Amino acid sequence: MDEGEPSRRYCRCGTRLARDNSGSQCGSCARQARNLVAAAPEVPAQFWETDQLRDALAAWHMGRVIAAYRTPPFHNPPLSQDVVAGWMDLTQAQLSRIESGEPITDLAKLIRWAQALRIPEALLWFKLPPVPGQMAPVHPAGVPLDHLEQLRRQAEGHLTTGAPTAATMDDWERIVSGHGRATRYLPAALQLEDLARDFGDVQHALATRQPSSTTRQLTRVTAQLAGLISLALIKMGQRGPARAWGRTARLAADEAGDAALSSWVRAQDAYTFYYGGAVPEAIAAAKEAQAIAGRTPCVGAVLAAALQARAHAVLGQGDETDAALRRAEAILAGLSPEDVAESAFGYNEAQLRFHEGNALTHLRDRSRVWEATDRALALYPASDYMDRTLIQLDRADCLIHDGEVTEGAAQVARTLLELPAQRRDGLIVQRARGLAQNAARRGGPTAAVRQLHELLELPPGLVGGGA
Repeated sequence: MDEGEPSRRYCRCGTRLARDNSGSQCGSCARQARNLVAAAPEVPAQFWETDQLRDALAAWHMGRVIAAYRTPPFHNPPLSQDVVAGWMDLTQAQLSRIESGEPITDLAKLIRWAQALRIPEALLWFKLPPVPGQMAPVHPAGVPLDHLEQLRRQAEGHLTTGAPTAATMDDWERIVSGHGRATRYLPAALQLEDLARDFGDVQHALATRQPSSTTRQLTRVTAQLAGLISLALIKMGQRGPARAWGRTARLAADEAGDAALSSWVRAQDAYTFYYGGAVPEAIAAAKEAQAIAGRTPCVGAVLAAALQARAHAVLGQGDETDAALRRAEAILAGLSPEDVAESAFGYNEAQLRFHEGNALTHLRDRSRVWEATDRALALYPASDYMDRTLIQLDRADCLIHDGEVTEGAAQVARTLLELPAQRRDGLIVQRARGLAQNAARRGGPTAAVRQLHELLELPPGLVGGGA
């Protein structure tokens, strides 16, 4: 370099700066910085899938959501509080207090900030108002679906006189039982639409004056459907909405005065806490579910005991894990024949062995993991894809932990590729991503690890070439 030649300068993105550029950014980065001052940028769907953001959303704490939003890899470097505060009409000091303080409960503020960050409504624990000018969903023939549904309900109201008949209530019982069985083989996202429609129909029936006995029955059905909706949302990784529906289910079950149902609903709450990373809260909810059941063996109690074992195992508490598993065994032995059905409202040995295997995976007891999961796989029907898949991922976890990183990463990839695209539910992808990160930490960028990371970065419809 000649002595008279000025030294070369570079933007943080690596672009060489022009000689006449006296700033520190290239044109592209400067435009991006100016745009960021005005409003939050559009982000890809994967942006919201980081553990940090999902945990913040599950905590129902907008301050933590904002803090997590500012720091993911998408924003490089992280966004400053000054920039984000500007989007929300706040000062930097106000935003700092919101991020570190108690959760904000003012709905108007929550809505305004969620809209400023462009948070998808499905991830929120509250409902956003409709966007002005936004069209209602339209049927292919051009008729708004909301209007069609309104007409249907009006007609039904004219046709229905008096309370639902015994046959109608029996029909609701059959519908709910069918939904319970479908949880074992139907992808959660596909089942959710039917659950929502039936839930709406039950609420329509409850809105009319009914005898107290009928109201109690409909309230019980409400609790069951709300619990199933919560379960579907858990499987999809939608922890905030799952908690909200769990609360609705809990209120309805308590109002119906059904202890076994209240225990089942509270057990579902425990699973929501568990998958949200709130392990102590999961243990507390599991204990409450068992206390509600008392000495009467029921599905909620055994579900809760098995979950409690898994939660203690996450904390490395081996004795507590074994005690909870023994309790689950005892409750299972006392269940009635109809309670061991393959249904969300049932519990059987296959499920217990799966839960036992998962708990032992956390305790790093590989030989017992293989024994429990071998038994579970022998008992589960091929249609019960979710638990069978999670079992294979638990086994891969053992391999990776024991240093067999290549085989463990390959097993995760094989397990995903064997699933049709529509069956890659949120929990499965969440678990696979955690294993991929662990494999990278333990084994470095081996070919198997790179292939797994590549696989998980593809859109769900492209992984494995579809169904």
